[in-house]
Amino acid sequence: MGNKRANRASRLFALTLCLSLIFGLGATPATAVDFTTDSDGKIVEPTPNGSSCPTLSNVRPVEVWYNLRDLDERGYSDPGNHDPWPFMVKSAQVICAAAPGATIRIGMYFIRALGTMSSSGLGSRPETDPEVIYDALDWVHKNRGVKINIVLEKRAMPSASRSQVSKRLGSIASIEYCSHGCFNTRNKPTKILKNGLEETMDYINHEKIIAINHTVWGPSDANPGSDDSVVLSSSGNWARSQTRLFIQESVLVYGDQRYHQLMADRFDAMRYCAKSGCKTNKGFTSEQKNWLKKKRLIWVDTISSGHPTSNGRGTRVAFAPAPTSTRDYYQQALDKVDCGVQNRIRIAMFRLTDDAAKKLVTNMSSLKKQGCDIKIVLTSPVGNYAVTSVVKKMLKKSGIWFKCSPVSLHTKLVLIGSTTGNEAKVMTSTAAMGVLSLTQSDEHTTTFDSTRATLPEYKEAIRHVYGDYMAGWTEIASKAKGC
Repeated sequence: MGNKRANRASRLFALTLCLSLIFGLGATPATAVDFTTDSDGKIVEPTPNGSSCPTLSNVRPVEVWYNLRDLDERGYSDPGNHDPWPFMVKSAQVICAAAPGATIRIGMYFIRALGTMSSSGLGSRPETDPEVIYDALDWVHKNRGVKINIVLEKRAMPSASRSQVSKRLGSIASIEYCSHGCFNTRNKPTKILKNGLEETMDYINHEKIIAINHTVWGPSDANPGSDDSVVLSSSGNWARSQTRLFIQESVLVYGDQRYHQLMADRFDAMRYCAKSGCKTNKGFTSEQKNWLKKKRLIWVDTISSGHPTSNGRGTRVAFAPAPTSTRDYYQQALDKVDCGVQNRIRIAMFRLTDDAAKKLVTNMSSLKKQGCDIKIVLTSPVGNYAVTSVVKKMLKKSGIWFKCSPVSLHTKLVLIGSTTGNEAKVMTSTAAMGVLSLTQSDEHTTTFDSTRATLPEYKEAIRHVYGDYMAGWTEIASKAKGC
């Protein structure tokens, strides 16, 4: 109990420190988002047969949250407690916002359903964490006539997993599968020669988005380009293992009509590719046909700088597969850093591969010489991945501070700000720092830039997001160790 109290105290201190740095320098705190809770303060879970579907209130244009508090209070894995973790309940409450007749588009790498759950009991490893999301989908489909479309990656979904997903969701949703990526017309891995050796290059649909075109919340504000849509992106897939064994984060974008349109059109293209094999661009919108071009037998988004969303929001979204001939999203962001203005860079990244490090560490080394303070937290070894000796050698040689999180880190975050001002840039992505992730697979990266937000409410929302993410980064870094 003492350790838990100490952890909570350190987390509160980190949050207070980060927010004071921001709000003490010109921004006024707004009311934080409220999730529906019971009299004990526990977040309320949707149930398929409930009289209502609990949702959020006081929603800002952008909201973010981690599962750090769940890890702190429930403990790593928490194998003996099958109650769903609040991190997943929060996603369920977002789904509960779907308005009558709305459409929910869900693009995910993989999801898990049922596990050992059966009519006779939960068993030893039930998928109760994503189950609360499925209960919310059940409720809005049955009570509000909400249409649900899902696209998943077949490579990550063995036959048994697909069967369980169909059993759980087949009656309420249309489910499609891409094979080795939606925008890869080969639908299989590719053999390539690299340094005279044959290697296998693979592709995946690695998206993690929920896009809802109409919500019961009403328009976010009265500004042009505002509506009642919501898009929720996350670093985590819907699975017990992802929720309880990895550090994860989610970002919600509310009322940005253009952002939702880009995500919805993106999903519809993925669904078209899942059904047709994507040999032609017939199923793309006329706008997508202008920038989605077939290169290397995959459909590449040629707008490598990203697509601006609604006016005044300071937000851009970039999609992969992306060109190999241009600098990737992370490089472009680092290229634009002025260390005299925004000198603090914090990164929390699932992986940094050898090929990407050769380019990105060069960027960061140059920025360090210009006075930027750069710190990176990478994941501890997970599966077949560990920080390689090549990456460690490059980071050490450059003098850049780096450590590894003892709990597997699944976030893909870059935070760029100042130690003396309150302007900030936040990059959150489904793509790790790796050439294959950034150029071959189906991914998206969203950038929120307070210096480009022209309206006060959006500028303030981005500052809050930066503060929330920085507080989490600080907590993660405080527990990190040498790699």
